[in-house]
Amino acid sequence: MPYPQNVQTARQVEQVVAAHGSTPATIALVDGKIHIGLSDDELLRLGEGREPVVKTSRRDMAMVLSQGILGATTVSGTMLAAHMAGIRVFATGGIGGVHRGAESTMDISADLTELGRTPVAVVCAGAKSILDLPKTLEYLETLGVPVVAYGNSNDFPAFFTPKSGLKAPWSLNQPNQVAKLINYSMGLGLQNGLVVAVPIPSKHVKSSSKIEQAIELALRESRDRGIQGKEATPFLLKRVAEITGGTSLAANIELVKNNAKIASQIARSLADINSRCGIESQAKQSRPLLVVGCAAVDIVSKVQANGDGRLEMGTSYPGTTSTSVGGVGHNIACAAHLLGADTALLATLGNDVHGTSIKADMQSLGMDTQFLQYQSGAHTAMCKMIYESTGELLIAVADMQINSLLSTQNIDEAFDKLNPGVVGLDANVDTLAIASVLKAAKRFNTCVVFEPTSVPKSTKILAALGLIKEERPDVGSLVHILTPNVLELKKLAQLALELGLVADKSESRTVKCSTTLNQDIAESMLTLHPLFPVIIVKLGKEGAAVVSSSAENTVDIRHIEPHKPRAIKNTNGAGDSMVGALLAQLYKHQSLLTANGHFALASRDIDTMVNRAQRAAIKSVESSLAVSRHLSPDLLYRD
Repeated sequence: MPYPQNVQTARQVEQVVAAHGSTPATIALVDGKIHIGLSDDELLRLGEGREPVVKTSRRDMAMVLSQGILGATTVSGTMLAAHMAGIRVFATGGIGGVHRGAESTMDISADLTELGRTPVAVVCAGAKSILDLPKTLEYLETLGVPVVAYGNSNDFPAFFTPKSGLKAPWSLNQPNQVAKLINYSMGLGLQNGLVVAVPIPSKHVKSSSKIEQAIELALRESRDRGIQGKEATPFLLKRVAEITGGTSLAANIELVKNNAKIASQIARSLADINSRCGIESQAKQSRPLLVVGCAAVDIVSKVQANGDGRLEMGTSYPGTTSTSVGGVGHNIACAAHLLGADTALLATLGNDVHGTSIKADMQSLGMDTQFLQYQSGAHTAMCKMIYESTGELLIAVADMQINSLLSTQNIDEAFDKLNPGVVGLDANVDTLAIASVLKAAKRFNTCVVFEPTSVPKSTKILAALGLIKEERPDVGSLVHILTPNVLELKKLAQLALELGLVADKSESRTVKCSTTLNQDIAESMLTLHPLFPVIIVKLGKEGAAVVSSSAENTVDIRHIEPHKPRAIKNTNGAGDSMVGALLAQLYKHQSLLTANGHFALASRDIDTMVNRAQRAAIKSVESSLAVSRHLSPDLLYRD
């Protein structure tokens, strides 16, 4: 829109949103930051045109931010920013789509791609009639994006025209109906957006034919001038306004305000649903999940073996190398987030390029980054891993010194702000930090899951319990679930006996044990059980072993059968994904702990969780990434 109508309309739209029960937040990029909500001065800077303003889609976000210039977000850019901010509904004029002649130009709006991968509902007047509307609807169907006509028919509107001649697959006519649809989509963990197509207000319908004639004329002019890409839509709208003597501009303003009204009503209804029952219907009834641990850059090399498959030390081999964001805490948090948990990661990063890339990667997935702590003068953790061609780990070198800088103050602030119901703790942080997490979890009656990470690091949990034992003798209910592999399990059992943190096996207990389990594993689990009420041992291709109490003085040790991958691409992150999946399921439960802090889930519920968690591990084994991007809540709850 031209100035001053653009600024006036933006202010009027915000007033409409507020008048119908929601909080308005106009989105733009200003001075190197994404702004969710703009001041009057910022609106004027965008609208007056005294500074360059870049039309900003997902493609352009990083460039515009890095150069500190003004960015007016497209539907694609606005969806991305809204999702980062936790906004579920936004209003616009119309969405982009497949341009006429796209079969030769491949001119397809990034709005459509964004709708296929970002869970935000877009309330609009359909797609502009300058587009190829049949192909636009077909493309949205291919991307799995629901298109809902808002009103008493399923006629799909075409911006200035209430009826395009095409039908939307669905129609709804009440804000609460659309809010319920959004809520169910959220609950299923679907990662696509939603189009709510609202017809232009009836008082402007009589001018539709005049505007359509102007559009055809403008289209011919744009073809003659060779105007295409992101310049096409602004040119066409401006030219149509000129041809119609401002009639199209007045209609445009009114349809935007009408869309804002409907969007505000939908958002208000969605908030009512959430406050009554749930996520974030399910999320708000559950306290958030906090993961405390390491975020790192992983450098993964895979060796191409000799013909006989043997590797000799002291020489070089051809192979492949890749770099990705990793770290045990990050991987666990990423998996839990993708599986539907309201997850925050507390980790320490260097104020360097690797720290910046980790944050950007997390934000691209919509993860909570508010508790990432940056340390000047330290560099971000890095881990170099070398794998055989079979996918088995040969050796890893981890530079994790920065993790020792996580402070008690950082931990207490995260607990005070989040009040987490579950905390996942990885052994990369130091002993004092682990002890601080356990003390805070006790104060907040928070369920604690400890991931030992490696044999040398695993023993930190015993050192932390030893520190706490000096203050309080009973440390047997501070860590509720332990998730070691076999080597970590045996090391912990041996050291716990040596330190006197557990008694010998002479105490009176009834033990039920699966006959398929190795005796050494079962004995180590029994040794540690007084310290850790639930122990889930990751057995790799053999599945998992679980110990928990099934009745008074009865300890039940079970073997959970493995899931089989279709192919093995790597094993880096499989265990982390399994723990993340376990945490995501714990997050869903309301009664993990009793009032005095004891674990409350029955053995059958634990076994179900472990069985489901293995699915996430398998997905990562089948992926080239440590945490598969194909994880979603339906993976856990499809049975």
